[in-house]
Amino acid sequence: MLELLFKSESNLLKHRGVPLLKEREDFLVRKQSEGCQTRELQILASLLLEAVNILSLKDKDKSIITLDEIVEKSSLFKNHKQIKFFISTTINWLNEIGRLDLRYCDHNLLFNHFSTICHYRIRYITYPMYHERLSYLNYMQSLGMSFNRLREHAEMQLHIIDELGISEKKIIHQHVLDKTIVRLAAYNSLKWMKTFKAVSIKWLSFIGILERSQEQLPRDNDLIIEYINWSKSMKGLSDITLKGRHSRINDFSFFIQDKTDLAHLNISVIDEYIQYRHNAGCCKRTLSLLTTNIREYVKFLNFKGICDICVEGIRHPKEYSLSTLPSAPSWDIVEKLLSFYDTSTIVGKRNTAILALLSIYGLRTSEVTRLKLRDIDWDKRQLCFYHVKNGHVQSLPLSPYVYNLLIDYIVNGRDNKRKVEEVFMTTFMPYKSLTRSCIYKIVSDAYKGLKIPINIKHIGGHSLRHACASNLINNGVSLKEIGDILGHRLQDTTRIYSKIDITNLRKVSQIEWEVML
Repeated sequence: MLELLFKSESNLLKHRGVPLLKEREDFLVRKQSEGCQTRELQILASLLLEAVNILSLKDKDKSIITLDEIVEKSSLFKNHKQIKFFISTTINWLNEIGRLDLRYCDHNLLFNHFSTICHYRIRYITYPMYHERLSYLNYMQSLGMSFNRLREHAEMQLHIIDELGISEKKIIHQHVLDKTIVRLAAYNSLKWMKTFKAVSIKWLSFIGILERSQEQLPRDNDLIIEYINWSKSMKGLSDITLKGRHSRINDFSFFIQDKTDLAHLNISVIDEYIQYRHNAGCCKRTLSLLTTNIREYVKFLNFKGICDICVEGIRHPKEYSLSTLPSAPSWDIVEKLLSFYDTSTIVGKRNTAILALLSIYGLRTSEVTRLKLRDIDWDKRQLCFYHVKNGHVQSLPLSPYVYNLLIDYIVNGRDNKRKVEEVFMTTFMPYKSLTRSCIYKIVSDAYKGLKIPINIKHIGGHSLRHACASNLINNGVSLKEIGDILGHRLQDTTRIYSKIDITNLRKVSQIEWEVML
């Protein structure tokens, strides 16, 4: 074969004088049968000659040549095109003679499924952090990540290694990642940057080398945590309530720590904070809640003997009960919301069932997210759930409409192979229960999708709870029954809906008061 390619005796001697002559000629013969022309065969012969010399291959040596060694030796070529051609030719030949790294043809290796092109497959296998990259991708695959997303994450891992200069497992500080993201944002798209940031945090955290910036904590953080734990044990407050209270007390502590310590805390400093929040745009209801939380915190401080403040002097802005109207859409709007999502899709089945529970049963957003499969009694057609505010467990009959929606979603939409107890879960990896923010997006997207004017203050899940109460009261249901259904602790909470009892208010307006007087 070589005699047909090289006429010069010196060239023939050069090619014949190196090991693995038969193996090289067999490879060239096969390439000729595949249609390669003389010039291309000459280039292949020269590349094989380089491979034997560079890799120090011997006739009787059957040792395996690693991909990393091939890539390392290819750096002797200066032209990028020559490097790619040398690598692909060497790999094909070594694979044919059974001396190539077994990872390249391992069909069980996830990297080999991302591309059939030699150059890209080699990049996935030979880049640094091989085991760390592969273990992360295998884990994400076990959680149900789609093939396209896996390939996207695998490609992004290579960019992360390049941009952060990672060659081995070492600690990467959060501020280094943040600076890199800022630098890359100047010449990459927003979508690419979001993916880069998300994969960086997930992957580096998974392999344990991302050192996250510690959250800034107030000076009295230990005392605040003690107060929160005390509130939970002594008052039985829900986790959601405690989370909000913790956030507000933290903000208050940050404000006062540069002005005074807790031992010298006084009413004037508290009033200054309330005024500061008022100037920041907080409404009366928010200021009232802030003041109540601060008052309870000060009571705790007094009990601990840390300060001595007369809590009666901590007053919130005057807020009259029943001074506002519940902001609720009309029932016609609710019916349009219930038909907004396409129930032939998995997302549509789930979202419509959520909207039905919010509007027909008046469930709170947190009650929907916490609803578990065991809370539905299919035989008795009952819905059992836990009211987060009053702590009571309540059972309500499932209407045929809601029953069919739930059945359709759970049987034909929900991925029941996942170990998620909650009824409503994400439709993509990582599979987990929905959060309150997810419910808000589902409801608000439906509102916005109607593209009609809706005169309500808020377009979240709670507006549908108001709509449920409004619909019930306008259909003659008593305030006591409505309070029981909605899980109100106090009847005053339900009484506000009497102001939107259009049916009875219309009757009152028709009374001939002059005759009665």
